[in-house]
Amino acid sequence: MIKGVSIKLNLVILLIVGGLLSGYSSCPARDHIPALKSLQDSSLTVLVNNNRMLPLKELERGSFVYLGIGPTGAFASRLGDYLEMPSISPGSITAASLARVLPELKGYDRVIAGISAAALPQDDEFREVMQELIRILESRESVVVFFGTPLQPENLEGLERVDALLVAGGSEDRDQDLAAQAIFGAIGASGRLTCSIGDVFPAGWGISTDGGLRLRYTLPGEAGYGGGRLAAEIDSIVNAGLAAGAFPGCRVLVALGGEVIVDAAYGYHTFAGRVAVERNDLYDLASVTKISGPLPLYMRLVDEGRLDIDRPLSDYWDGWQSRLFRRSNKEGLILRDILAHQAGILPYINFWAETIRGDNYIRRWYRHQNSGSHSLMLGGHLYLRDSFRERVYRSIRRSELLPHGEYRYSCLPFIISPEVIAAVDGREYTRALYEDFYRPLGAVSLRYNPLDHFPSYRIVPTEYDNNFRRQLVHGYVHDEAAAVLGGVSGNAGLFSTAGDLAKLMQMYLNGGEYGGRRYLSEEVLREFTRVQFPENDNRRGLGFDKPLPSNHRLPPERAYPCHGASASSFGHGGFTGTFVWMDPRHDLLYIFLSNRVHPTRANNLVSSMNIRTGILQVVYDSITRRENDCLSGK
Repeated sequence: MIKGVSIKLNLVILLIVGGLLSGYSSCPARDHIPALKSLQDSSLTVLVNNNRMLPLKELERGSFVYLGIGPTGAFASRLGDYLEMPSISPGSITAASLARVLPELKGYDRVIAGISAAALPQDDEFREVMQELIRILESRESVVVFFGTPLQPENLEGLERVDALLVAGGSEDRDQDLAAQAIFGAIGASGRLTCSIGDVFPAGWGISTDGGLRLRYTLPGEAGYGGGRLAAEIDSIVNAGLAAGAFPGCRVLVALGGEVIVDAAYGYHTFAGRVAVERNDLYDLASVTKISGPLPLYMRLVDEGRLDIDRPLSDYWDGWQSRLFRRSNKEGLILRDILAHQAGILPYINFWAETIRGDNYIRRWYRHQNSGSHSLMLGGHLYLRDSFRERVYRSIRRSELLPHGEYRYSCLPFIISPEVIAAVDGREYTRALYEDFYRPLGAVSLRYNPLDHFPSYRIVPTEYDNNFRRQLVHGYVHDEAAAVLGGVSGNAGLFSTAGDLAKLMQMYLNGGEYGGRRYLSEEVLREFTRVQFPENDNRRGLGFDKPLPSNHRLPPERAYPCHGASASSFGHGGFTGTFVWMDPRHDLLYIFLSNRVHPTRANNLVSSMNIRTGILQVVYDSITRRENDCLSGK
């Protein structure tokens, strides 16, 4: 251990830019990925890492804030991909402006500060304020990112006492990007100092840290997938959809081998063309909710031995037992059959229709304001009576059954999933989701009722509902069944950014691990993602969609989701124009988010033009080209 460095419970990371690093040179050709990865590892040097605090874990613990001093925008932007957090900036870099913002830091448990050395005044007054900043950071878990060249030793005074220090290899946007990825363990650090820093850190010093814990952001060419050609092919498909009016805008994310090689935003929120789609915008996931909400909790309960998918659902939820309402025809339905969509349950029920007579809302069900008994908010100034929730459950319980054993996609079992899960888990459904999955993953935008958490300008609107709500659906769930339940359901209701949804999906693809934490066992994921009843001409897993059984023998135009999808792949689509797909054979993750139902659900060009699955196929084509190039020695 280096003299002068004390062991504390807090974490502070220092990134210093300059000619201190071994192994740093100009960037090689991007397709030479082994050389590039080696370069990135060696351009990041960890000087202190007490208690193995790097990379950051336990993202759910405490409250984070970002402090930006000087031009560190690329660093802040990439940090946000791993964890959204409030931002504080002093604006002009003076002792007085910095002193004004320091008290705000005291309201947070964990601080990440990005500091540009070039922006720092070299005077005694400013250095005194910097010492106050260091004292605040030492009193909590903090990440201090110091970009600067040339180094000013007086700027470092006191920082040798922190728990973790990291040196970066430059101050350009790409260097800032890599520094953020190292903090969260997307890439590792293995650099060494080529010259000493004072008498504390000698030349040759450095500590290696792990990478590969979270999604790494790169460019297609960097990963060796013919980046220019792949990007052009995706652009062509999306732009054709935009030109045809298939959707006003969309998001496309592709990750291969844990590396995000495509992360693009296209078009606008609406056809008015006023608000451009941004990478951190939230989309209504529609039925992708099924594999993002109830399914991870079902799998966790199976892992813990608290749920048996080969027992009747009525064993776990009182609402389907005969002592309530009247005797149900569904008391013997097995969970495995239900999750595989072959239990004979009706596909859907338009619950909302019984609350309207002709063109008028039935007054007993609606209010224009939250009245206590009417708190289920359906949209602007439209509240439904709380007791309607029981009417929904009763309608499902009393609905007729279709022939058992036939594949028939149904939303109804997922509508009641939150109640079933809460009964088994003992916690409210959304609380269990946020505590066990979303917050630890750093997926804070995965939310029901997003207007409770995010401004409306970040949420992409869906349909103008002429039948039920008679308004533009913006920030409220599009699906009517989820809407009459107050926006929280297992069949629909979740909103998310592409990046946060990718964290959950990559955890599935990783066999239940992400960010250095195990969420689910490999065994339960294998069980849920395998075809359950191939003898019944049912392609489904448990909750997950699967390729057609004869996919590899079908002509490309008849294959689902596309000809390149392997038998081990799985995913789900959504009515609003969303789609996710994962393929363990190729370590592939694909996410497509759109609002194809805007302004009306009658527009189904996203399907008829094969936009979502067409993009997936060109990704598979790029993988095939790369494999062929490897075989030919290119």
